[in-house]
Amino acid sequence: MSGWGKQQDRLVVRVVDVLSGVLSGAIPEPSRRVVASRALLAVEQWLFPVHEDLVLAENADAAARKAIGEEWADDAAVRRWVTETLADHAWSYNQHHELWEEDPEYLGPEGEHPVWALLELSPFARRLRLLQEAAAKTAVGLGGDVGVGAHQIGHWAAGRSRPGEREREALARALGVHPGWLHASRDEQPDMQLYRFASCPCEKPSTMARLGLGREEPDWYDSPAEQDAAVHWCGCGQAWVKDAAGWLLPLPPGEEPTPSDGDSVGLGHPRVTSPSATLDAPWPRALWRPLGRKSRARTAYRASELLAREPQALPDRPRAEDLVIPDPVWGAGSAERLAANATWCRTCRALARAPEGAAGGSWVLLHRSEPRRELSTWTYPTEKDALHHGAHLAMTYLQLDDGPLDRVALDLFVGQAHAQVIARFLELRPDTTQFEVAELVPMRANEF
Repeated sequence: MSGWGKQQDRLVVRVVDVLSGVLSGAIPEPSRRVVASRALLAVEQWLFPVHEDLVLAENADAAARKAIGEEWADDAAVRRWVTETLADHAWSYNQHHELWEEDPEYLGPEGEHPVWALLELSPFARRLRLLQEAAAKTAVGLGGDVGVGAHQIGHWAAGRSRPGEREREALARALGVHPGWLHASRDEQPDMQLYRFASCPCEKPSTMARLGLGREEPDWYDSPAEQDAAVHWCGCGQAWVKDAAGWLLPLPPGEEPTPSDGDSVGLGHPRVTSPSATLDAPWPRALWRPLGRKSRARTAYRASELLAREPQALPDRPRAEDLVIPDPVWGAGSAERLAANATWCRTCRALARAPEGAAGGSWVLLHRSEPRRELSTWTYPTEKDALHHGAHLAMTYLQLDDGPLDRVALDLFVGQAHAQVIARFLELRPDTTQFEVAELVPMRANEF
């Protein structure tokens, strides 16, 4: 139990809350398996300090890959899955390193380590602990706001008892959330609304960049193009992965690269290039902002508008295969073509609204448009613009040749992952001569 304390308690509670909010009632699929693997890894790095990081990552990956639907049926099932996974890994860990009860790194069976009690906490107990932590309130301070003793706050946070209706309302006022979040009807319901979103819930959501999961990540997706564009980065710095129903799921930090200024069109606020917040702080990052004051070395956070409103049920999401993208407009003049495509393409819309600048640029896209034609060359101001135009062409050819658009290519295109759209096209049509990206060649404006 060496090195275990309140910081580790908070981490375990948050990880379980994240896992339950993301996994409860959902089928195992690549996006959720990635979240599950990374969240498990955050706990196992504290529980099994003697293990190498690579072994820990492999164990977490294997557990996430083997999970079946029944193990993620609801909050209780998710907690049971986490408990059984950690217990199995603890047995292997002790055996592999020949650890015994007197060793500080030994992880004892259920009841002999605080992690097992934390895994049993109900959604209400987790909710109270996490909101109290975000508000940076001690049990004494929170108890004073509510009108009860610190010991009573401790009983509620440990799941030994539950507050009454008036006490719940006082807790909500003290913690800065709508009373509906602490209503008794939600005591056994995970906060799925805090971990599944149609769009980034930050104050000024921007166009998202699409990047890969990182070199150290295993191949979670069937398509390399989808793997290389699985992470949706918002300008606020939050990383997301999208499930098959279209929900954005907050991605625990890993090895993925952070976006650069050229990875997306500049809409909304300036891009924050620092990594998504760790699970040591209120999370997902998009929902919480520090208030700039600390209490006993802890930072107080302001809850988002979402928590200030009454919780609502998650609406149904359209299936990705049902999304329809209009055909790009090619025949009109440049201004008319851009205006028509701007009605549905986010990048075209941003380009249409952008101030006019000098012609020319530093990149050229080489591309073969028809089998019997020589190599055609088009020039663009930036690499991003070249890939954007190439993605339009790739999607047009996919629709002309194959009828309904490929689901993966469609999702990538809607997400503006232009380089990956082209890569997906070449995966589906490896022998094509209708569209071929040869290379992006740096040029000077006077060489066009």
